[in-house]
Amino acid sequence: MQRPIALVLCLSVQYFCVSGCGSSPDDDASPSSGGKSGGSNTTGGSNTTGGDAGTSAQSNGGARYFGDAHSGNFWLGPVDYEETEWHNACAPSNKYPAGIRSLYGSYLMGLANEVVLDDLDASSGELCDTCVEIAANGVTLVAHAVTFGQETGPNDIDVSPDAHDALHAGQGDTASWRFVTCPTSSPVQYTFDGRQWSNVYFFRVWVRNSRVPLDKLEYRVGSAAWAPADWQTDGAFQASSADFSKGFSLRVTSIDGQTLEDDLPGLDTFDPDVGVSSHANFE
Repeated sequence: MQRPIALVLCLSVQYFCVSGCGSSPDDDASPSSGGKSGGSNTTGGSNTTGGDAGTSAQSNGGARYFGDAHSGNFWLGPVDYEETEWHNACAPSNKYPAGIRSLYGSYLMGLANEVVLDDLDASSGELCDTCVEIAANGVTLVAHAVTFGQETGPNDIDVSPDAHDALHAGQGDTASWRFVTCPTSSPVQYTFDGRQWSNVYFFRVWVRNSRVPLDKLEYRVGSAAWAPADWQTDGAFQASSADFSKGFSLRVTSIDGQTLEDDLPGLDTFDPDVGVSSHANFE
């Protein structure tokens, strides 16, 4: 990849570098950052399954695939939680929180800016935290997309050291990959940006650990109508102009039409880095 937006020679504005990256930085426009990790604290909610997956999802045993299969090279990013060289474009400024790291494991990857799934764009942060099944050299594994940027080719990907080793990179660097349901049995996690945590009229939230790629997030306070949150380029959703101090509700819709609704406690009443756990996950 040419690294996530903003990166060195081989990076792009969102950070991650792939093989062949040099030491001279390119443009350095990092995406907006914030956010934290998921915990547990939900006060209620409902889960609705439904919608039409259309042609984007197909069944393959217990997993479901989304979009087309791709073939390209895989490179050692490096993509890692500690951001030893590049910032992960889907992470807050203080990196992925411990709770999410534990849920995701060490198989991580980065997408090229050009990647699109239905109407979701990698370069806009809309494919953050999706899962990708990668097959190379007789090995198949599932990795979480935690960054994106400029790749050497639109179907090339960056991977973490553990994924790089597991795929036997020494035997070849060509891989096939495709979006897939995440192999998790844990609930969706809502993690927040704590930088303006005392401002109860504003929040930024990441929806982490979703089994299925997201389509949108909405919020409401009390009996008000649902309002759309704005998707940010680091994968967070932003809402403002309402008093969120006494609690509010979130409704998340997946790419295949499923919905999750959760009632959350008021802002500034819980640790944003721990966040709030949904009552469920998508099927």
